[in-house]
Amino acid sequence: MTLLPTIDLDDRTFQDLVSEARTRIAQACPEWTEHNVSDPGITLVELFAWMTELTIYRLNRIPDKLHVALLELLGIRLDPPSAASVDLRFRLTGPAAEPVRMPLGETEVGTPRTVGDEPVVFQTTEDFTIVPLRPVAYVLSRDGQVKSVSVADGVAKPHGDEQLAFGAPPQPGDALQLGFDAPIGRLLVSVDVEASQARGAGVDPTDPPLRWEVSAGDNRWHAAEVLDDLTGGFNYGSGAVHLQLPPRSAVQLLGGQRLHWLRCRVDELTGAGVAGATYTHAPEIYSITAAPIGALLPAAHSARAGGELLGVSDGTPGQTFELRASPVLPLAQDETLEVQRPGERAWTAWELRESFASSTAADPHFSIDLVAGRVELGPAIREPNGSWVQYGKVPPKGSLLRLTGYRHGGGRRGNVAAGTLTMLKSSLAGIDTVVNPRAALGGVDAESLTAARQRAAMEIRSRYRAVTAEDYEFLAGEASPRVARARCLPPQDGGAVALYLLPRVHPADRRLSGEELVPDEALLRTVAEYLDERRTIGTTVQLLPVRLRGVSVVVHLQTSPTADVRRVEEDVTHALDTYVNPLVGGSAHGPGSGWPFGRPLNQGELYGIVHAIEGVEFVKILRVYETNIQTGEQQAKPAGSHVELEPDELLASGQHIVKATRREL
Repeated sequence: MTLLPTIDLDDRTFQDLVSEARTRIAQACPEWTEHNVSDPGITLVELFAWMTELTIYRLNRIPDKLHVALLELLGIRLDPPSAASVDLRFRLTGPAAEPVRMPLGETEVGTPRTVGDEPVVFQTTEDFTIVPLRPVAYVLSRDGQVKSVSVADGVAKPHGDEQLAFGAPPQPGDALQLGFDAPIGRLLVSVDVEASQARGAGVDPTDPPLRWEVSAGDNRWHAAEVLDDLTGGFNYGSGAVHLQLPPRSAVQLLGGQRLHWLRCRVDELTGAGVAGATYTHAPEIYSITAAPIGALLPAAHSARAGGELLGVSDGTPGQTFELRASPVLPLAQDETLEVQRPGERAWTAWELRESFASSTAADPHFSIDLVAGRVELGPAIREPNGSWVQYGKVPPKGSLLRLTGYRHGGGRRGNVAAGTLTMLKSSLAGIDTVVNPRAALGGVDAESLTAARQRAAMEIRSRYRAVTAEDYEFLAGEASPRVARARCLPPQDGGAVALYLLPRVHPADRRLSGEELVPDEALLRTVAEYLDERRTIGTTVQLLPVRLRGVSVVVHLQTSPTADVRRVEEDVTHALDTYVNPLVGGSAHGPGSGWPFGRPLNQGELYGIVHAIEGVEFVKILRVYETNIQTGEQQAKPAGSHVELEPDELLASGQHIVKATRREL
């Protein structure tokens, strides 16, 4: 059984050596024109080529092949790929009048097919049904008082004083609320309003001091995203507001009714954080209703295979069964091996194990090589005393084996840009359009053999137990290929072990956004579960995003008379984005291994990065400013010639400003 591919230190063959010798003869001794096999000189060339081929054969046995063989004996496998994930926004042809179902594993969306390039296909990872919801309650909160307004057939038509959406004048905290008798998480909702125009001081229709929120239980509210607001924050009066609701909603008691609530609340600040914009007169609502017009569903770059029959057991130890598709993504809880014994109708589920080291002959355990796509059963090992010991149960001869399901695919090809997933693989009734509003992230290729050999020494030393800070950093990378870097700090005063994680992003040689550099909940959960089994008793681990210190560089330079100014500006910007980079920065010779933790930035080293670009003659101005990576806010004063970092901090690029002028002849 081969776990890792073999490698050749020198792959030249006999014919390659002969051809190379003939080429050298023509260069070194052009007088030698007879190159037929009957020529005595060519005979000697072939003799030496044969002897060299024998030497190459022996060379390929040591030492790297021995290294690979040792990895196989230790059970070190190549890490499988991980699938990129993204949210897909489905829009209906109109407000939902009947349930629209989008089943798990059958709803597939891909990029448009192009000549010579297959589409990248994503599958939704949750079953979801858009139901025809309408509000069943309408509640106003004004000046701390709560008032319910009657609703008929999903439409509220207030009268008299009930028409005022907020207080007179509106105060922060005043709100109108629509109640639903079913969960509204993930829905794309259209709120249709007939209303008078609101009046306000300094209210921007594109950024009003309003917050749309969804009840999360226990008097908590989660923000909804405003996609379109044709009312201009009620400045234009009647119109529709399209809202993307958060993933979850919860029942909350409001106005004597326990429902799922959607509210519009007056706030002290606008969405951009501007203070001072206030309403002087609230809008009068004549009619208000809401209905789902779509949904935002999670999806992954993978294909799901249903139950796959693997074959029939021959009753011998160490059997292997190839899957139809590979590489395979890590199995979920409902994905497992099942065995049907001869003469029985029931299928028995077996348990997945990383190895058979602790398995006995009675344990129904199996293993899977995710990269090769191969299901493996326990072997029989001959002990030093000559007896044979079975590790893991062997299905009786004639038993049927099947895998209940698995997902395959993944890789960095799935890291597609926003707005590129627009094609439904098969039409769904009621669905008009689909798109990914944000870029897909998290796709990582399967581990290379070189990388597996590099981690072997650390894997042998730690033996999957987290004791030292270095162990925690190594095991965080083992937990998921999506972990690019990790930094562990010793606990202070007996507190938790702080482990900072940086997710892998592809491509990384560019300006990376703050969102890309923060590990998502799924990654944090995966690492936490992996470390929980390997930490020492009594140790608490706290997983955190890596602390990033953003810097923006302002450069004014002069190019040579023949240089393309725009090209120079782009090249300098790219070089700065690559050098000041937490994933591939720190190297003056192109992409490296990432900016070292805690290493300060000297302004002088940036001059070398800029001058290395072809066409740059000299730098007139170069200043460094500290920048907030999440908000993009840049400090007004330059950081000086030295930017210090804490031991757990990394540098990341903000928005660089490069201006080039061409020297005239």
